[in-house]
Amino acid sequence: MSLDADLHQVIRSATAAELSWVGPDGRPDAAPATPLLLADQPVVALPYAYDQLARTIAKAPAVGLTLSDPRLTGANWKPLAVIARPRLIEDRDGAIFAEHLVTQELRKYPPARALIDSPMLRREHWWYVPRLLILIEPDSATAVTAVAARREPSDLLLSVTDGIDITIDTVRPEDTGTEQLRLTSLTGRALPDGAAALLGHDFSVPDFERWTSWLTRGQLSDGFLRVEERPERTTLEPTLTLWQRFRRQRQLERACRRGLNA
Repeated sequence: MSLDADLHQVIRSATAAELSWVGPDGRPDAAPATPLLLADQPVVALPYAYDQLARTIAKAPAVGLTLSDPRLTGANWKPLAVIARPRLIEDRDGAIFAEHLVTQELRKYPPARALIDSPMLRREHWWYVPRLLILIEPDSATAVTAVAARREPSDLLLSVTDGIDITIDTVRPEDTGTEQLRLTSLTGRALPDGAAALLGHDFSVPDFERWTSWLTRGQLSDGFLRVEERPERTTLEPTLTLWQRFRRQRQLERACRRGLNA
């Protein structure tokens, strides 16, 4: 697949994605994200609550955007991964986001509608409009690779790195009863060795009010992951009460303000 209209249609059709990167410690990291397009470039638009995370990702030697979740997707969707170098654009006044990206985010991420679904709401929640734009800039057809869709709750995104480059695949883990997981590639590929991270995430459909992610870390060798870090939760968080929703929005506002004032 080349960097053409086909790739752009896939990103337009996707609702959820997985962002992977090589951290400053040389290990892979990953988190779910909303995939957007800015002038036909894949981009993730993080509010300033995630200021430190965005800057860490922007310094990574490699980053990957994977479209592996088939839920809430359009007719042109297919699973794939884009691997490239990231570039950070600070949109501190939110002008780029408001002009080019807000409509995409409102369509793909319903919780944003309570904050920025009209000019009046955008003025009221001004702190949510400025964004840190992480552009994923592939420069050749080899940067785009096919992966298999994650169709079962147990299917996870695998990121493996040698400290510089990153390899991405979708896998199904099998607990061996020890501190090792046997991983099987959903694409049928042989898995590389190296520092590895397994990302799982789930969201409430169709409102996205709850979006929970979990990460398992370790060393991958011969298809077995020696687990070094396990997540506390591997399921969707419970439904929020009215008070919890209010508190979450207040926490988001305070974090965005801190990021903008940093």
